[in-house]
Amino acid sequence: MDRGRRATLEERIAIVKYTLDHCNDYREAAKHFNVSYPQVYTWVRKYRQRGMEGLVDHRGRPKQD
Repeated sequence: MDRGRRATLEERIAIVKYTLDHCNDYREAAKHFNVSYPQVYTWVRKYRQRGMEGLVDHRGRPKQD
């Protein structure tokens, strides 16, 4: 993943699963997926607090039908 762009929900899920499968190694996950350490930490924390719903991006205005 390139820095400076938003990660998709699927990418966030993959990053969180990778981190949890590798004994919470945030640094390794950040390096492996080319994202920042704080971002990985934030996604894992949100996942632990709210599950998959915590990884959904709620920023911006919702699209209208």
